[in-house]
Amino acid sequence: MMSRRGAGKRKRLSGAGRRSAVPERWRRLNRELPWLKFAVLSAVVVLGLWLGVGCWQEIDETGVEASGGYAALAVVVPVQKRGQDLEGKKLVALTFDDGPSAATTGRLLDILAEKGVKVTFFVLGSRAEQNPELLKRQVAEHEVESHTMGHIEMTKMSTEAVRVDTEQMRGIIEAAGGKLELVRPPYGSVGVSAREGTGTPLMLWTVDPEDWRVRDAATVRQRVVGAAFDGAIILMHDIYDSTVEAVGGIIDDLRVQGYEFLTVSELAEVRGVEMVNGVAYGSFRP
Repeated sequence: MMSRRGAGKRKRLSGAGRRSAVPERWRRLNRELPWLKFAVLSAVVVLGLWLGVGCWQEIDETGVEASGGYAALAVVVPVQKRGQDLEGKKLVALTFDDGPSAATTGRLLDILAEKGVKVTFFVLGSRAEQNPELLKRQVAEHEVESHTMGHIEMTKMSTEAVRVDTEQMRGIIEAAGGKLELVRPPYGSVGVSAREGTGTPLMLWTVDPEDWRVRDAATVRQRVVGAAFDGAIILMHDIYDSTVEAVGGIIDDLRVQGYEFLTVSELAEVRGVEMVNGVAYGSFRP
């Protein structure tokens, strides 16, 4: 018959043996199957990522939530100032007036997409109303601003008439998903009514190939490339076949010369210009 002290000792030893048995089994498995621990840890990581996918929203480089598609695991990238990325480079802004045109604007958008170039469209409200799907695509892919409802010279309009026109344009652009922030006065005519009635900065230009007059792609290309300079705002019209035909070559030629292409708002931002309502701008030189 075992004493109580001996029984207690045996019980404690038995308990210790049971506690050490589990680690010993893992050590044996680790020796015999060295890949097992790695497989288990990998499975845990994958499971955790899979469960976490739906809890995140996709965020792009600018920190803005992306839309559409299934949300992916977010990696927030710090915003980089455009000026730092483009420091020391020659910059121009291509702008197009008087559209959208069902005959030509879609083709121009295809060319710009192929070349990876962003531009600014100054649209007419009358044409935008006739081509709402084209306007939506312009807004989705580029900067879209006002060139008034019907291309009336603002110096011949009252301040109130300009204000009404601008609000009509604002409604059309916002309905397409955009935001009106600039107005290009027809014929470049700037007066009191334009300065006070638009409530926006006024955007003019510094390079004009007069594509409306020559209607020849080679001439338009030569004039734009020959007159371009760092900070220039280039005026063209997307309603002419000859202009659309010239655009691809213009982009290629200017890139060979070291130019980068921005919208007018981007160009102003990079050059550190905070545009003021009622003030007209024609270039943003370094």
